[in-house]
Formats: sequence, structure tokens, C-alpha cells
Amino acid sequence: MIIIKQFDHSVHVAEEMAMLYQAVWQKEEDDFFERIQKHANYDGFLGIVAYSDTNECIGFAYGYKSEDGQYYRGLLEQELTVEEANEWLTDCFEFVELLVHPSYRGNGLGKRLLEKLVNNCSMKTSVLTTKASNLAAQALYAKSGWVVVKENFFPSANDGPYVIMGKDLRREELVSKLIQEGKEK
Repeated sequence: MIIIKQFDHSVHVAEEMAMLYQAVWQKEEDDFFERIQKHANYDGFLGIVAYSDTNECIGFAYGYKSEDGQYYRGLLEQELTVEEANEWLTDCFEFVELLVHPSYRGNGLGKRLLEKLVNNCSMKTSVLTTKASNLAAQALYAKSGWVVVKENFFPSANDGPYVIMGKDLRREELVSKLIQEGKEK
């Protein structure tokens, strides 16, 4: 049985997440622990962590409110047109990370984490980036209603191409409301 909990801002849970991140991406040294600690203090931060029945951290997802002056927001603003930035980055939740241990992939855990996190945020849009070569992630996001906003995004000179994807969360609210109204009739 998989248990999903809210990220409680504890050092222990951040360490578990960092160990999973390093194991999945096969990185000995990484700044993920410092990054999650920093991001957890951003306005609008939301994080969830999945545990196996043996209490092992097997996945997580997190993000925060996108605001002027944030590093990644600046990269996105440089890449998007003014119209695209206004549409996608105004009142926006930046979906920063989704990670599932390879042994637990293919059973819907990634989708559960993705939808649970985004459904709990109150912003009108959400954006994320994923490697252009990561077709499985793009398919997962597309099945959950995300659209490609921009292709061939290069976050740094050392990176290969990424895809910027977005989701209009207001549509989700409208669909949920219509479904609920239909059930009440």
C-alpha cells in the first residue's frame, strides 16, 4: 500500500527526498537537499511525498507560486513572448519536480502525485519543464491536460532541449463544478 503525505518541512523528509533524487538520477553530489529547503520557504509552496508499505520514500512532487525575481521564472520570461508570459505566468504555480522510484513506475503513482499536488493549489495556471527527450513524462502530463507552451527551451548552455508545458487550472475548476452540479440534479 502506498501512502501519500504532505511534505512537513522536516530535515529528515528533505533528506529522504534528496537520497531518492540522487539514486534515481545517479548523482553522487547534488544540491537537491539545499534546493528543496530553499524552495520550501517560497510563497505558495506545496509538496507531497509517497511512501511504500515499508515506509521507504518512493516518490515526491512539489512546486510553488511563481513570482517576479525567482531564477527559473526569469528564464521562462526570457523564453516566452509577452503574451505567453502574461497568459501562463500570471497567478502561476511552478510545478518544479515529480520523481518516482523506477520500481514503482507504471502503476499510476506519478499521475496520482501530479494531480494531487496541482489540485491542491489555488492559482489559475501551472507550468513545468521537462527534457524534450523524456517522452514518457510528456505523455503523462498530456494525459493530465497539460499542453506544450514552447519547445526547444534551453535552461542553460550545458542543457539539452526542454519543453515548457502548461495547464489552465481554471478549466479544471469549471469541469469539477459542472460534474458536481450534474450529480446534484
